[in-house]
Amino acid sequence: MKKVIIILAAAIMVACNPTAKLPTILSGADAAFEQADYTKAYTMYSEYISVAKANGVQISDELYKKQAQTCAQLDKLDEASGIYNQLLENDANIKLIAEYAQMLQSNAKVEEEIALWTKHADKIKDSNLAKVKTERLVFLNASKEKHDAVIEAYNSKGDISLSKEAQLQYIKALEASDKGAAAAKACNALLKANPDYTEALEWKAKYYFNKAEKRYKYEMAKYNKNKTSAAYAYLRRDLKKVSADFRIARDSFLKLREKDPTNKSYIRYLKNTYLRLDQKGKAAQLDKLLK
Repeated sequence: MKKVIIILAAAIMVACNPTAKLPTILSGADAAFEQADYTKAYTMYSEYISVAKANGVQISDELYKKQAQTCAQLDKLDEASGIYNQLLENDANIKLIAEYAQMLQSNAKVEEEIALWTKHADKIKDSNLAKVKTERLVFLNASKEKHDAVIEAYNSKGDISLSKEAQLQYIKALEASDKGAAAAKACNALLKANPDYTEALEWKAKYYFNKAEKRYKYEMAKYNKNKTSAAYAYLRRDLKKVSADFRIARDSFLKLREKDPTNKSYIRYLKNTYLRLDQKGKAAQLDKLLK
């Protein structure tokens, strides 16, 4: 009889004071979270939050963080985003931005991730997090071909050293923005620090070949419209400058062929470079490799 009375009394207390059950709900939610039972954890955290809010009980940021993680696991992305955005209103939670960004990245939410990093950029003081922010903005904007945004993000890096891949994206953005000289200078610096970085060497080889080829065709077209002795003298002068770029391309493609001798693209570029340098014998040798 006493046990029945005690149980009834406890039930009455809970009914009169809903907050009395909060510790039990929270322990159950945490246990489910630790066991990766995210559906149960979500239900119990949601119940806790509802009861706590209704009764003026403060909810910890740690609980909200777990609920955001639970939402992410259950693909409730909008709800997770709402919680993360709420948490990030407090500068003390700024490191959560990496976790939130990872969720967006995993779900290919490119524009949302760009907006996230951009909105909170000034709050990020930790150097490691600042590096992540800068690199993500470089890669994300590069994927959208937002070249000016790539350059802006890169130039905001300060003293942070970025990965060679991020540096190459910056170089490509400069080239796409008609800043070829700056791109070439940055590529030379990148290759000086990373001489075996094939992708950067390939960019350099193709950049100088395309630059020289464009100038060569322009000068020849100009001369063919006005074949005078004076025009020929100017042509010879200008083609010397063009040849200098072709030689840079040649030397770069030779290095690339050392790494990958059977690469048909390298062979083709190198053959055409030899032709422009009037080295027809070497061009013929390479031409045989393309047949």
